[in-house]
Amino acid sequence: MPHTARKRRTPQKRLQVTADDGWTHVTSGNNVRRLLRNANHAPTPTGSQPHDNHNHNPVLTPAEAPSRLTLSELQAQYRAHRERWEGSETWWGLAAYLAERLGEEEEEEKSSADVTSSSLASASASSHTPVDSIMCIGLGSPSGFLRDGWVDRRSVSLYQLAALASVKDYITQKNPSIPIYAQDPVFNTLDHALLESLGIKTLPDPAAFDIVTPKTLLFCPGAERQHLERLLPAQPALVFGGPLEQSDSAEIEAFVARTESRALRGFGPLEHAFWKMRVYFWNGPKEM
Repeated sequence: MPHTARKRRTPQKRLQVTADDGWTHVTSGNNVRRLLRNANHAPTPTGSQPHDNHNHNPVLTPAEAPSRLTLSELQAQYRAHRERWEGSETWWGLAAYLAERLGEEEEEEKSSADVTSSSLASASASSHTPVDSIMCIGLGSPSGFLRDGWVDRRSVSLYQLAALASVKDYITQKNPSIPIYAQDPVFNTLDHALLESLGIKTLPDPAAFDIVTPKTLLFCPGAERQHLERLLPAQPALVFGGPLEQSDSAEIEAFVARTESRALRGFGPLEHAFWKMRVYFWNGPKEM
């Protein structure tokens, strides 16, 4: 009996993608689409971005999230990452350092104010916080793949977002009206929705560079050198990121020279998420 003519299915090509965290991801099926959507071009190497042919500056576009990912699923992922973050020695050490340094700042301001009224002397420390805004630069996408789908650093961004939210909650318990902003051209629709649900307002690039002040807490775990050279001359009160030492940049070195800093403890769940990062407190004069 003759065989029925049937098309034989061609096996789908399996691709390996190495993420920023060192893990290699094997993709096939529908996932190949996002990796090969620019099949006529060679893939951009990890650690670089596609460049515009006219101005030679990196062209950053919103990251591509998995097609079936929903906001509720992304929020569940975020909660799991935050639980692991807040259970880590990295966060405990950072929280203790914030308490130590912010407590010192408050005591100094109380002493210099020469308060004589007993009612004023017993006022809440919320009026003495050295921070009146929080700005996040370079977080990356918590939901999407970067560089044309070749780099998966979603866990890195989710852990860093958890750290940002923990710091925000610590700072705003003394002053709930402190605004918090985030800017990154790779944010997609899901990222905007997630950040909004956490009380974080997203800004269009490059709006953030003009609103950093000496009373800003600057959270910049993924900021590039050119971004730091624009941000640090504003003399932000606290900076989370780096390391900034040995940057070979006059602007960054001038900032480091007038700060005190402490390295974060190693983060066991994903070491690369906070690799060699530090917290910097500005100690220099505030004149602009």
